[in-house]
Amino acid sequence: MTLTKQQAILIFGNQSEIARALGLTRGAVSLWPDQLRQDQSDRVVGAAVRLGKRDLLPPEFAGSNPEPESQAA
Repeated sequence: MTLTKQQAILIFGNQSEIARALGLTRGAVSLWPDQLRQDQSDRVVGAAVRLGKRDLLPPEFAGSNPEPESQAA
C-alpha cells in the first residue's frame, strides 16, 4: 500500500515541507512519480508520525495509536 504524491502534499502542505521533513531537496520531491514507491511512502508516513501529523494520514495508513503500557512501581 502506497501513498500518492498528492496525498503526501496534503499531509505536509507542500513539496518544500515534505523535502524539509525528509532531508531532501524540493527538486528531488518534484521528481517523484504520481504513485509513490513503497520506500517513499514509508518515509512520508514515518515523518508524518514523527512530526505529529498522524491525524492527517489517510485512515488506511494511520494505524492504531496504542496507549503506552504503564510501568510497574
